Amino acid sequence: MNFSEYINFKDNKPFLIENAKKQISNNDTWIQIIDENLKEVYSFRKPKEVPSSYKPIDLVHIHKYDIANSSVFMSEKKYNNKSFAYIIGFPFNRVAKYTLTFNPSNTQNFIGGEFIVLMAINIVIAVIASYFIFGKRMGKPLDIIINGIDTLSKGNYEISYSEYGIYKNVFTNLNNLSKTLKENKEKREEIEKMRELWISSISHDIKTPLSSIKGYSEIMKDSDYIFSNDEIVEYSEIIYSKSLYIQTLIEDLNFTYKLKNKVIPLKREKINITLLLQNIIISILNHPCYRNRTINFHFEKENIQAFVDERLFKRALSNLIFNALIHNDENVQVDISIYEKEKICITLRDNGKGIAKKDLDYIFEKYYRGTNTNTSIEGSGLGMAISKQIIDAHGSTIRVKSNLNKGTTICIIV
Repeated sequence: MNFSEYINFKDNKPFLIENAKKQISNNDTWIQIIDENLKEVYSFRKPKEVPSSYKPIDLVHIHKYDIANSSVFMSEKKYNNKSFAYIIGFPFNRVAKYTLTFNPSNTQNFIGGEFIVLMAINIVIAVIASYFIFGKRMGKPLDIIINGIDTLSKGNYEISYSEYGIYKNVFTNLNNLSKTLKENKEKREEIEKMRELWISSISHDIKTPLSSIKGYSEIMKDSDYIFSNDEIVEYSEIIYSKSLYIQTLIEDLNFTYKLKNKVIPLKREKINITLLLQNIIISILNHPCYRNRTINFHFEKENIQAFVDERLFKRALSNLIFNALIHNDENVQVDISIYEKEKICITLRDNGKGIAKKDLDYIFEKYYRGTNTNTSIEGSGLGMAISKQIIDAHGSTIRVKSNLNKGTTICIIV
């Protein structure tokens, strides 16, 4: 009896037709159907000792040693691209499986050489047939899995397998592992690319002021030229300014390192964020280079409290505002607003040049500059990265939106 012909499906669930149930009952047998996850989806007259779920090794075990005082046989039924295995158990007194062992010399004397040859041929045929029918069916997926693992170990993460059969979960996990390893490889390559860009940009921005320092120093040490007091003051100020820039750059690099490794402890206290923003804006507009700039401030309440490190949070907000002024022309308008609902929201919006889409994802992650050391307020170019690190350290979030020639909006949720 080919039981697969007697297994039907309803709502994607297998069941036995009535004729099959009668034959199973008449022969005192039982049947169990399991899905690709090796879990029972149907059974009829199944003994209590038979489990409702299996591991792959369990199937090999019961095929060899039987279960529940029954001789067990297994086969497969496919439906809607899904594989179902069915296990049929026969009582030992009706059907039994035995392992045959013999001594060739003794058996030959007892039965005769012709029978031994015939028996050997039958055994060889049975073994070969079993290999092609059962071994290949069960072994081929294992070969695919082993080859897949070997491929991954060699750094090739482009593999993708169909997820089917009793090894469906294994193929799913193998595909997920391949995807994860591929993503990690791409991230490592991106980080390495950013690191090289960081080093290149830092080297360039150190080399530029160093060239000025070296050039004016060589001029001033020329003994054949007599400098006026005004020239000495002018050249000295340039050398001092460029030296100060290099010092700021090194200090900011050290600061970002400490922030990243959580070396700097946060001295949190409850402060008035509205007042903090007002003071920052007043300080910027009082600077000679920015006294004619337009910064609008909007707030709902004069006293919005937040539990932050005032010194660090002031630095983060100042960096973001200066960034909007430095990287745009003098006509840019900066609008700053703060309101409180469930959380505090600080928004900085400008109508400036905007940021290219290709750079937008990286302005907080890499050495990002839109200016050089000739800017009137010279920065290290690390201001945006430092602001992001400070805000992250407070458990707050920062998001940025921008369109070229339309402006940039930065939102901080505290």
